[in-house]
Formats: sequence, structure tokens, C-alpha cells
Amino acid sequence: MLDFRKCPVVDNHCHVLEPEKQTIEPIWLAREFYHGIADIPTPGVTKAKLWGASDELNFHFPHMGVVLTAVCQLAKLFGCPAELGAVTAERNRRTAEVGLGGYAKMLYEDAGIVASVMDSGLALNDPILDLTPGRKLQMDPLIRKLLASCGSYAELLRSFQESVERAIRQDGFVGIKSHPAELIGLGTPAVEADEAARIFPAAKAGDGEAFKKFYMAVWLATMLQCQDLKIPLHIHTGHTGGIWNGPISNADPYLLVPILRQPRFLQTRLILLHAGHPWIQHAGAMAHTFPHVWVDIGWTSPWNSQRIVECYRDVISMTPLSKIMVGSGGHGSPEISWLAAKTAKIALGEVMTNAVRLCLMSAKDAEKTGRMILHDNAARLYGLPS
Repeated sequence: MLDFRKCPVVDNHCHVLEPEKQTIEPIWLAREFYHGIADIPTPGVTKAKLWGASDELNFHFPHMGVVLTAVCQLAKLFGCPAELGAVTAERNRRTAEVGLGGYAKMLYEDAGIVASVMDSGLALNDPILDLTPGRKLQMDPLIRKLLASCGSYAELLRSFQESVERAIRQDGFVGIKSHPAELIGLGTPAVEADEAARIFPAAKAGDGEAFKKFYMAVWLATMLQCQDLKIPLHIHTGHTGGIWNGPISNADPYLLVPILRQPRFLQTRLILLHAGHPWIQHAGAMAHTFPHVWVDIGWTSPWNSQRIVECYRDVISMTPLSKIMVGSGGHGSPEISWLAAKTAKIALGEVMTNAVRLCLMSAKDAEKTGRMILHDNAARLYGLPS
């Protein structure tokens, strides 16, 4: 069987580590992998997954398949019993000795994670960035801020694009992250600048339909700016748990086809985050069809750990293998990125070995493909050292 355990990994999509999670209870280690809605609403807490949880809901957290995978893999690493309480105790012992940063570095070295591309608004000198050398600019919070302060669409777009250019050219950001699926729906029709200028006052006043048109106009302008800056635009696609206003079906990447087929956008490098889960084959077909579309297979690893091999087969079946990257969607604690890399290697070992066994690929090409997906494709896209 092909073995990718020593292969380096670039985590194409993750979030900042949270220092307050240096020490956590076992139930909270399990909850790190929960993307649903907690059942005791907490005033002032907007993220429903962080609300209080009843005893009944707490019972279910440790029984998620991904948590069982995490416990199994952590127990192997720590040499302790494969029990949530045991691995959490050993985790906390290690973070107490070396801090969350030292613990994260240990996990990353074990999984072979050599670089991470992170959503972050941290100061440039924040020491946590030593763990995550690439950053993506979060598009949506900046738009919300400027919408409140600017008096016209032209002023807002100018300020927004100046901020983007400064982040890329001066501050070392490597891409832009966007959430059109949750905010407006991927099927929202294209909106040009003249219409955006006309409806801007209504969007500023809080009109939901006007905001959708306004956001779409900024998003299309950002696609063109990304061409000039030669950076990728990350698009959150698919359903990764939780809910938002509007139909969940608005996150199907197929809904982007009417826009992406326009010739003016064919030079914009777009990354479909989370492989459009559960529309994974749709994301693969998009990357096959459009020259400027890549697929990030994060969230399928590690959250779909019990079906990880099938998920990888779905992506690999149609996507050009040079346009697939692994990611985690990791946040808060380093275990998520670590487990994503570990499960990605397990899945690729199984899929590539089977391809060789069936004479669908030579052993040499299978080995090369695994390394491309784990590391080389992202290194090439972001200009990272080989």
C-alpha cells in the first residue's frame, strides 16, 4: 500500500488558534468537531454552536464519527487509552508544559504540516502567525464595516479595493476569502456597478434584497481585482453544518456556472472550499469544466472521517489532479488541522493504492498524485517553497 505519512502537507484553509483553549474539558474537545446548533440559546452569543448544551446534547458529542477518529489517532500518538478523557488529559498535560503554540507545532510536525493558509485579522506581529505563514483577507467583515461608514457605492468600492491591495502588496496576504453562499446565495444574478450605485442607499439602510445585489457587485469587482493582483479568491461552498438565512441549496457550486462562464472571469483563480460538500461531484465537475477553478477538499477531512475514502474518490474522479488541495477548516484547537492531514493521508493511501491495483494509474503517477494533492498543488498556487 502506498504510504504518504512522511509527505509534507499544506493546509489550504484554516482559522486562527484560540489561546483560551490551551486547557479544555473532554466534552469541549469533542465539541470542537461540532457544527450544529446547541440547544440552550445564550444571550449575546451569535454562533449557535457555542450556545449552552443540555445533558442530552452533551451525550451525543462524543459519539460523532469524527470524534471517535480523533480519539483513536490521538491515543496512537500519545500512547494512552483510546478514551476521550484519557487523550484530553494527556493533551492538557502537554499544553501545560509547552503552551498551545508548542503543542500545535508538535502536532503539525507529526502530521507533516509545513504551511497553513489562514483566515485572520490578527496583527502582523502576533506570535501565533509563526504557525500559519499564509493569510487570507476576510472579505465580508471589511464590506460590512465600509457599508456603515461610506456614503456611496463608488466610495465603498474604492476604499475596499485599496484595503485589498494594501493587504496583498504590503501585509503579505495570499488570497481573499468570501461567503456568498451564506450571505446572498450562489445563484444570485450578476449585478453591475450602475445598479449597485442605485440601490446602495437601500442596502445601507438594511434592505436585504438590496444588500444581495450590492454584495454581488462588490464580489464580481473583487474577482477582477484578484486577476490583477494574481491571487486566488476562496469561495465557501457546500454545507458544513449549522444554518443561515436562505435555502441550504444556495450553497451548491453548480449555481455559480452562469457567472463563471463569462469570459471576463476566466483568468480569476477560484477555489471551491470544502469541495461543495455534499455536492462533491459538482465541485469536481466545475474544476474539470472551468480552467480557473480549483477544489479544496477541506471539511471532508476530517469531519467526514468515516467516509473519507469515498469523498476523496468523488473529487479525484473528475477534477484535474493538479487542481485539488487538502484543507481542514480548522479553528480554535490544532487537533482539527492535525486530524485533517492524518485522515487525508489515510484516504490518499487507500485511493491511490486501489488505482494502481486496478491498473488505472501507474505506481509512479499514484505516488506523484498523492504528493501533489497534499502539498505541491498548494505550493505552486501560492508560490510557496517546494
